[in-house]
Order: sequence, then C-alpha cells, then structure tokens
Amino acid sequence: MNIKYTQDGFSLIELMISLTLGLLISAAVMQIYLTSVKTSSVQAGGTDILEASIFGIQNIEKSVRLSNLGMADTNNPFTPLAGLVMTSDSSLVSDTQTDTSKNNMNSIKMGGTKSSAGGADITDGYLTRSGNQSTSSDNNAWNAENSNVAGLKSSQLTIQYEAPQNMYDCEGSLVRGPVEIDRDGRLTMIPGQVVIERYFLNEVTQSNKSNYESSIKSYELRCDAGRYIKEDLNTAELAAQEISGKDSTKLVATRNIRDFGDAGEVVIPRVDYFGVLLGVEVVATSPTNTSVSLRYFTPEQYMSFLKTVQQAESSASTSTITTTDIISAKLSVLVRADRPITGESGASSFIVFGEKRDLSSDTSSAFIRRVYESNIMLRNSRAVKESSIPSI
Repeated sequence: MNIKYTQDGFSLIELMISLTLGLLISAAVMQIYLTSVKTSSVQAGGTDILEASIFGIQNIEKSVRLSNLGMADTNNPFTPLAGLVMTSDSSLVSDTQTDTSKNNMNSIKMGGTKSSAGGADITDGYLTRSGNQSTSSDNNAWNAENSNVAGLKSSQLTIQYEAPQNMYDCEGSLVRGPVEIDRDGRLTMIPGQVVIERYFLNEVTQSNKSNYESSIKSYELRCDAGRYIKEDLNTAELAAQEISGKDSTKLVATRNIRDFGDAGEVVIPRVDYFGVLLGVEVVATSPTNTSVSLRYFTPEQYMSFLKTVQQAESSASTSTITTTDIISAKLSVLVRADRPITGESGASSFIVFGEKRDLSSDTSSAFIRRVYESNIMLRNSRAVKESSIPSI
C-alpha cells in the first residue's frame, strides 16, 4: 500500500498579500470608526451650544427687556429705583457726590429672609460691573477674573423690574404681581413685587467638574434673584399682599430685599466669558447747540465718563450740560461644549464685541465654542428730560 504525503500552505507572497489586505481593511474600519466618533462629538457639542441659545440666552433677553418696568422715569446711575442697577447707598458714582440719595437703590437693604428683615448694604459686588471696578470679598459676589479669554475680564449685569403679573424669577421662585388689599375698609390695588436679578460667572469647583474639564478652569453663567416691595405697607398689609400658601411671596419688611446675594442658579453651563456693553443716549446741551448721540460703554467706562462730566460741570470749566439715559444692553457670551472634539482642536480665537480675542492658557481649544451677542433694547427706558448728573 502506497501512501502519498502532500504539504499544503501559503507561500510567502500569498502571506504578504493577505497581511497587506488585512491591514488595509483594518485601517478602513478604524477610519470609519474614528470618523463616526468625531461626527458624534461634533454633533453633541453642537447640541450643547444650541441648547445654550434656546434655553439660556433667550430667557436672559426676556428678563432684561423687563428691566425698569414700573420703576423710574429715567435709567441712569443717579436715578432712584432705575431698572439697570449700578449704584447704591454704599456705592455712588463718585465719592465727592453731595446728594447721596441719587443712587439706584436709595435706602433699600438686602439680606432679608422669609422670617426676618435684612440690614446689609448693597455693595459693589452685587451691582452692574465690569473690568477693574471694585468688588466685594463675599464668595457669592461678582469676580471679574472669571474669564477664559486672555486680557478680557467678565462683567456682571444687575437689573430690576416690577412684576406685571404673578410670575417666576430666574431662580424659579414665584413673584406676586399686582394685587388688591384691604386698606382702611377699601380695596386698594398695589403694584407687583420688585424682582432684582444679577447675571454673573461663577467658577465650577473641582469636585463638580466633568472628566473632560478636570484640567481646565470652568465657569457657568448664574442668576441670583431677590424680591422686595417698594410701597410703604404696614405689617397687616404686608401679610395681605402675600399669596396664600406661596412662601416665596412672603415679605416681612418694605424696601428690603429677600433671598438676594447667594450663588443663584445656573442659567448657562460652560461659559468662558460674559460681557456687557451699555447703550447710552448722551445729550449735550450748550448755550448754542444741543447734540444727541448713542454711545456704547462698558459699565466701568460709563461710570468713568460720568465722573469726568460731573467734575467738569461742578468746577464750571464747561458751559455744556450733559444728560444720559441707558436705552440698551449689549451682551456677549462665549459658550463651550461639554466634551472635546475627537482628533482635532477647535478655534482658539473669537470675535468679541467686534475685536479678535484669544483664549487664555487656563482652558483648552479642543472644544466647540460659539460667541452669542445680543443687543437688547430696554423698552421701559424713557428719554432724558432733565439733568441727570448732579453737581459735587
């Protein structure tokens, strides 16, 4: 019996061809996978950015448009109860201002709760601010350094308005609108409670950061809201203005802000910069001419401008009388996605208020970002009719 042995297998050339084909197929599969992952990260980042616009910025615009509703006749730092809050009893336009009653929060205090009145002054850290303006040592106060844009500090915007109806503020607390109360046997309509809101950036603590941002500085745009009533009501009338069973509408003193000065609630997460410009109508009246112009200032620039005008008019070095009124607020928000882009970096420079700005070294460019800017007309502002800058 003859047995024939044969040996089958791959030749060297066949083996090389097989390995090459295998590598090509593996590379194609890997490329498809990486493209899919990258596309997924870009779509997720785009969704984050879109949500910031739909749910965050539009709500801020809605509140800002209400500013000064039911409040002052003009909107500037010298006007008591003006809708854009820049001054208070402890923070005037100038230290040499003689009429100290000319400030936005004249005699109003903060620190109140549902059971007690507060007696704290409204200090710099809770007012509309920008740049190198002074602030407060309070952890919840505005911090200009909270910015991931090189050479550009973040702002704070503080507004107030009278509730036109029962509504919710930016922290989700119910605010009482106009209501009839019994006053000496007669039904009397009193205006709604005043809502005061401030928008500012707050740094995210390390323990609250996601894995993707553990090595960078992360900020979130927050809103801190309070409520008060500016009418002079006695104890019984204060109790009558409260909505039964709605704790947030309970106030124990007039002209005293409740629940204001805390860390607030997150409006937009992952914000690298928040800036504010004020659109100011400037009316300069001389013996021979009157000029009207619209100028945009940062809050810091506006306060400096008012000081300069105030000094010139008080020293009689000019015969021109200047009046101002804030008629718009331009906001700029640089929003970042939650997760970095897979496989590449995003933009590192952005146009903020018309100028090219670079990201700081405290963050990373590996995220999708977008700048949202909105110029909001303050519908409740009125034209200036008299000098708004008092003499020293």
